[in-house]
Amino acid sequence: MNCLLRLTVLLCLSLPLSLFPACPPRNAAAETPQQVLITRAQMRQHLENFLDQQRSEFPGITLGFGEMELPEAFTVPPGRLTCQVTPSDPGLLASNRFNLIYRVDGRAVRNIAIRAVLTARAPVVVTTGQLNRGTVLREEHLEVVERDVSRLRAPIFSADDLLGQRLRRALGEGEALERSAVNFPPVIRRGEIVTITVQTGSLLITAKGLAQQNGDTGDLIRVRNQSSSRDLLCRITGPSSVMVEL
Repeated sequence: MNCLLRLTVLLCLSLPLSLFPACPPRNAAAETPQQVLITRAQMRQHLENFLDQQRSEFPGITLGFGEMELPEAFTVPPGRLTCQVTPSDPGLLASNRFNLIYRVDGRAVRNIAIRAVLTARAPVVVTTGQLNRGTVLREEHLEVVERDVSRLRAPIFSADDLLGQRLRRALGEGEALERSAVNFPPVIRRGEIVTITVQTGSLLITAKGLAQQNGDTGDLIRVRNQSSSRDLLCRITGPSSVMVEL
Protein backbone atom coordinates (compact mmCIF):
# COMPACT_ATOMS: atom_id res chain seq x y z
CA MET A 1 0.00 0.00 0.00
CA ASN A 2 2.81 2.40 0.88
CA CYS A 3 4.49 1.59 -2.42
CA LEU A 4 1.29 2.37 -4.32
CA LEU A 5 0.93 5.76 -2.57
CA ARG A 6 4.54 6.68 -3.34
CA LEU A 7 4.05 5.77 -7.00
CA THR A 8 0.93 7.95 -7.26
CA VAL A 9 2.75 10.95 -5.75
CA LEU A 10 5.69 10.54 -8.13
CA LEU A 11 3.39 10.35 -11.14
CA CYS A 12 1.62 13.57 -10.12
CA LEU A 13 4.89 15.41 -9.64
CA SER A 14 6.16 14.29 -13.03
CA LEU A 15 3.09 15.49 -14.99
CA PRO A 16 3.43 18.91 -16.76
CA LEU A 17 1.68 21.82 -15.06
CA SER A 18 -0.21 22.61 -18.28
CA LEU A 19 -2.48 19.64 -17.59
CA PHE A 20 -3.84 21.35 -14.50
CA PRO A 21 -6.15 24.34 -15.16
CA ALA A 22 -4.92 27.57 -13.62
CA CYS A 23 -7.34 29.21 -11.20
CA PRO A 24 -7.63 33.02 -11.33
CA PRO A 25 -6.88 34.90 -8.13
CA ARG A 26 -9.96 35.10 -5.95
CA ASN A 27 -9.90 38.94 -5.87
CA ALA A 28 -8.71 39.65 -9.44
CA ALA A 29 -9.87 43.10 -10.65
CA ALA A 30 -12.07 43.37 -13.72
CA GLU A 31 -10.09 44.08 -16.90
CA THR A 32 -9.94 47.83 -17.73
CA PRO A 33 -11.41 48.74 -21.16
CA GLN A 34 -8.69 49.75 -23.61
CA GLN A 35 -8.20 53.52 -24.20
CA VAL A 36 -8.70 54.95 -27.71
CA LEU A 37 -5.70 56.66 -29.32
CA ILE A 38 -6.24 59.97 -31.16
CA THR A 39 -3.33 60.47 -33.58
CA ARG A 40 -2.08 63.61 -35.30
CA ALA A 41 -3.45 62.29 -38.59
CA GLN A 42 -6.91 61.98 -37.01
CA MET A 43 -6.76 65.53 -35.62
CA ARG A 44 -5.87 66.83 -39.08
CA GLN A 45 -8.74 64.83 -40.58
CA HIS A 46 -11.20 66.31 -38.07
CA LEU A 47 -10.08 69.80 -39.14
CA GLU A 48 -10.40 68.87 -42.82
CA ASN A 49 -13.91 67.50 -42.21
CA PHE A 50 -14.87 70.79 -40.54
CA LEU A 51 -13.53 72.76 -43.52
CA ASP A 52 -15.53 70.57 -45.92
CA GLN A 53 -18.69 71.55 -44.04
CA GLN A 54 -17.85 75.27 -44.33
CA ARG A 55 -17.08 75.41 -48.06
CA SER A 56 -20.71 75.91 -49.08
CA GLU A 57 -20.72 79.16 -47.03
CA PHE A 58 -17.89 80.59 -49.18
CA PRO A 59 -18.81 80.06 -52.83
CA GLY A 60 -15.99 80.92 -55.21
CA ILE A 61 -13.33 80.65 -52.48
CA THR A 62 -10.88 77.73 -52.40
CA LEU A 63 -10.26 76.87 -48.72
CA GLY A 64 -7.40 74.80 -47.34
CA PHE A 65 -4.87 74.46 -44.53
CA GLY A 66 -1.22 75.43 -44.78
CA GLU A 67 1.10 75.13 -41.79
CA MET A 68 -0.37 73.37 -38.77
CA GLU A 69 1.01 72.83 -35.24
CA LEU A 70 -0.45 69.53 -34.07
CA PRO A 71 0.02 68.28 -30.49
CA GLU A 72 1.24 64.80 -29.58
CA ALA A 73 -1.19 61.89 -29.83
CA PHE A 74 -3.37 61.32 -26.76
CA THR A 75 -5.92 58.79 -25.50
CA VAL A 76 -9.60 59.06 -24.59
CA PRO A 77 -11.95 56.56 -22.93
CA PRO A 78 -13.78 54.07 -25.16
CA GLY A 79 -17.29 54.94 -26.31
CA ARG A 80 -19.08 56.98 -28.98
CA LEU A 81 -16.54 59.64 -29.99
CA THR A 82 -17.44 63.04 -31.48
CA CYS A 83 -15.29 66.09 -32.25
CA GLN A 84 -16.53 69.71 -32.31
CA VAL A 85 -14.32 72.25 -34.10
CA THR A 86 -14.57 75.97 -33.24
CA PRO A 87 -12.54 78.60 -35.19
CA SER A 88 -10.99 81.55 -33.34
CA ASP A 89 -12.85 84.01 -35.61
CA PRO A 90 -16.59 83.57 -36.30
CA GLY A 91 -15.96 84.78 -39.84
CA LEU A 92 -13.58 81.80 -40.27
CA LEU A 93 -11.30 83.39 -42.87
CA ALA A 94 -9.34 85.40 -40.28
CA SER A 95 -8.94 82.37 -37.97
CA ASN A 96 -5.46 81.17 -37.04
CA ARG A 97 -6.44 78.91 -34.15
CA PHE A 98 -9.00 76.12 -33.89
CA ASN A 99 -10.39 74.48 -30.74
CA LEU A 100 -11.12 70.76 -30.91
CA ILE A 101 -13.49 69.48 -28.23
CA TYR A 102 -13.60 65.68 -28.00
CA ARG A 103 -16.63 64.06 -26.40
CA VAL A 104 -17.22 60.44 -25.47
CA ASP A 105 -20.89 59.48 -25.13
CA GLY A 106 -21.71 63.19 -24.95
CA ARG A 107 -19.23 64.01 -22.17
CA ALA A 108 -16.30 66.35 -22.90
CA VAL A 109 -13.03 64.50 -22.28
CA ARG A 110 -10.44 66.66 -24.07
CA ASN A 111 -10.21 70.27 -25.29
CA ILE A 112 -7.16 71.21 -27.37
CA ALA A 113 -6.18 74.36 -29.29
CA ILE A 114 -4.38 73.97 -32.62
CA ARG A 115 -2.61 76.78 -34.46
CA ALA A 116 -3.23 76.45 -38.19
CA VAL A 117 -2.74 78.70 -41.21
CA LEU A 118 -5.93 78.88 -43.22
CA THR A 119 -5.53 79.52 -46.94
CA ALA A 120 -8.40 81.01 -48.92
CA ARG A 121 -7.92 81.97 -52.57
CA ALA A 122 -10.49 83.72 -54.70
CA PRO A 123 -10.79 86.22 -57.58
CA VAL A 124 -11.02 89.69 -55.95
CA VAL A 125 -11.02 93.28 -57.15
CA VAL A 126 -7.65 95.10 -56.99
CA THR A 127 -6.48 98.52 -58.15
CA THR A 128 -4.71 98.97 -61.50
CA GLY A 129 -2.71 101.92 -60.17
CA GLN A 130 -2.30 104.26 -57.23
CA LEU A 131 -5.57 105.96 -56.29
CA ASN A 132 -6.16 108.97 -54.06
CA ARG A 133 -8.74 109.35 -51.37
CA GLY A 134 -12.03 110.60 -52.82
CA THR A 135 -11.49 108.98 -56.24
CA VAL A 136 -14.76 107.99 -57.92
CA LEU A 137 -14.12 104.46 -59.15
CA ARG A 138 -14.37 103.65 -62.87
CA GLU A 139 -13.65 100.53 -64.92
CA GLU A 140 -10.06 101.57 -65.72
CA HIS A 141 -9.25 101.74 -62.00
CA LEU A 142 -10.12 98.12 -61.33
CA GLU A 143 -9.28 94.55 -62.32
CA VAL A 144 -10.06 91.10 -60.93
CA VAL A 145 -7.19 88.76 -59.98
CA GLU A 146 -6.86 85.68 -57.74
CA ARG A 147 -5.50 86.44 -54.28
CA ASP A 148 -5.24 84.92 -50.80
CA VAL A 149 -8.23 86.45 -49.00
CA SER A 150 -7.68 84.82 -45.60
CA ARG A 151 -6.40 88.10 -44.12
CA LEU A 152 -9.02 90.31 -45.79
CA ARG A 153 -12.04 91.05 -43.63
CA ALA A 154 -14.44 92.05 -46.40
CA PRO A 155 -12.98 91.67 -49.90
CA ILE A 156 -15.00 92.65 -52.97
CA PHE A 157 -15.47 90.04 -55.68
CA SER A 158 -17.22 92.03 -58.40
CA ALA A 159 -15.95 95.24 -59.97
CA ASP A 160 -19.53 96.17 -60.87
CA ASP A 161 -20.27 96.65 -57.15
CA LEU A 162 -17.67 99.44 -57.03
CA LEU A 163 -18.42 101.52 -60.11
CA GLY A 164 -19.42 105.06 -59.12
CA GLN A 165 -18.42 104.61 -55.49
CA ARG A 166 -15.94 106.96 -53.78
CA LEU A 167 -12.77 105.87 -51.99
CA ARG A 168 -12.53 106.63 -48.28
CA ARG A 169 -8.72 106.34 -48.28
CA ALA A 170 -5.78 106.22 -50.69
CA LEU A 171 -4.81 102.83 -52.17
CA GLY A 172 -1.59 101.58 -53.74
CA GLU A 173 -1.27 99.80 -57.07
CA GLY A 174 -2.42 96.16 -56.94
CA GLU A 175 -4.06 96.58 -53.52
CA ALA A 176 -7.16 94.49 -52.89
CA LEU A 177 -10.25 96.57 -52.24
CA GLU A 178 -12.18 95.93 -49.04
CA ARG A 179 -15.56 97.37 -48.14
CA SER A 180 -13.94 99.53 -45.44
CA ALA A 181 -11.96 101.40 -48.14
CA VAL A 182 -15.04 102.44 -50.10
CA ASN A 183 -17.80 104.85 -49.14
CA PHE A 184 -20.66 102.34 -49.40
CA PRO A 185 -24.01 102.92 -47.70
CA PRO A 186 -23.52 101.54 -44.15
CA VAL A 187 -24.20 97.85 -43.56
CA ILE A 188 -25.71 98.80 -40.18
CA ARG A 189 -27.39 102.14 -39.51
CA ARG A 190 -27.78 103.95 -36.20
CA GLY A 191 -31.05 102.92 -34.51
CA GLU A 192 -31.15 99.52 -36.25
CA ILE A 193 -31.97 96.37 -34.23
CA VAL A 194 -29.04 93.94 -34.45
CA THR A 195 -28.08 90.52 -33.12
CA ILE A 196 -25.19 90.65 -30.63
CA THR A 197 -22.97 87.56 -30.40
CA VAL A 198 -20.50 86.78 -27.62
CA GLN A 199 -18.18 83.77 -27.91
CA THR A 200 -15.93 82.40 -25.15
CA GLY A 201 -14.28 79.11 -26.14
CA SER A 202 -17.10 76.78 -27.20
CA LEU A 203 -19.80 78.90 -25.48
CA LEU A 204 -21.90 81.07 -27.82
CA ILE A 205 -24.40 83.64 -26.46
CA THR A 206 -26.70 85.93 -28.48
CA ALA A 207 -28.84 88.94 -27.54
CA LYS A 208 -30.70 91.80 -29.22
CA GLY A 209 -29.21 95.28 -29.32
CA LEU A 210 -29.71 98.76 -30.72
CA ALA A 211 -26.94 100.17 -32.94
CA GLN A 212 -25.69 103.54 -31.68
CA GLN A 213 -23.61 104.29 -34.81
CA ASN A 214 -23.48 103.66 -38.55
CA GLY A 215 -20.89 101.14 -39.68
CA ASP A 216 -19.66 98.78 -42.38
CA THR A 217 -18.46 95.19 -42.15
CA GLY A 218 -15.36 95.04 -39.95
CA ASP A 219 -16.04 98.39 -38.23
CA LEU A 220 -16.25 98.78 -34.45
CA ILE A 221 -19.45 100.45 -33.26
CA ARG A 222 -21.29 100.95 -29.98
CA VAL A 223 -24.39 98.78 -29.50
CA ARG A 224 -26.83 99.04 -26.59
CA ASN A 225 -27.89 95.70 -25.13
CA GLN A 226 -31.70 95.86 -24.94
CA SER A 227 -31.83 93.61 -21.87
CA SER A 228 -29.22 95.39 -19.73
CA SER A 229 -29.31 98.88 -21.36
CA ARG A 230 -25.52 98.67 -21.36
CA ASP A 231 -23.42 99.94 -24.29
CA LEU A 232 -21.00 97.39 -25.78
CA LEU A 233 -18.16 97.81 -28.27
CA CYS A 234 -18.94 95.44 -31.13
CA ARG A 235 -17.45 94.56 -34.51
CA ILE A 236 -19.85 94.35 -37.47
CA THR A 237 -19.75 90.87 -39.00
CA GLY A 238 -22.57 91.33 -41.53
CA PRO A 239 -26.04 92.82 -42.05
CA SER A 240 -27.79 93.20 -38.65
CA SER A 241 -25.03 91.13 -37.01
CA VAL A 242 -22.29 92.20 -34.57
CA MET A 243 -19.83 90.48 -32.24
CA VAL A 244 -18.61 91.74 -28.86
CA GLU A 245 -14.89 92.55 -28.79
CA LEU A 246 -13.48 90.79 -25.69
